[in-house]
Amino acid sequence: MQQIAPLSSTVRVMQVPPPIRLAQDLAPSLRGLDWGIGGSSLLWNLGLADAPRDLDLVTTAEHFPEVRRLISLKLGESADTPHPVYRSRYFARFAPLGPVSVDLFAEVRVETSSGILEWAFDPAALELRDGLPWMRAEDWVQLYKLFNRPARVKALTDYLAEE
Repeated sequence: MQQIAPLSSTVRVMQVPPPIRLAQDLAPSLRGLDWGIGGSSLLWNLGLADAPRDLDLVTTAEHFPEVRRLISLKLGESADTPHPVYRSRYFARFAPLGPVSVDLFAEVRVETSSGILEWAFDPAALELRDGLPWMRAEDWVQLYKLFNRPARVKALTDYLAEE
């Protein structure tokens, strides 16, 4: 009779990286507010990156103050470091030197050679997976184009072409 290897030895268990664990920890307190996860955490969730570096959260202008307040209860006050190109109307960075940096933004704006371009967050387009509100890959194609991140644009467009 042929021996079959136990299933556990052939299946790779996916470790939950710290940014995702933090999102899971924050989710109950943010319930009822509009927010979504994007950036490298989204790439990880889609299987396009090994591990996210940080946690990028997008919200609405209306919910930004409350989301910011609730995150600050967990991570401390945010820093509002101006960026030479990114000009989002609402932006906060939490724990930039901690184990997981969190960027929270609303009303995304980017300065380009042709002027300031804007991108609007649509909470109705979120996809709930594993109890977390994930932004759509299509949205991050647009954002990564604005952020001039061609490798990430290509990864996401290739992913969407295969779906």
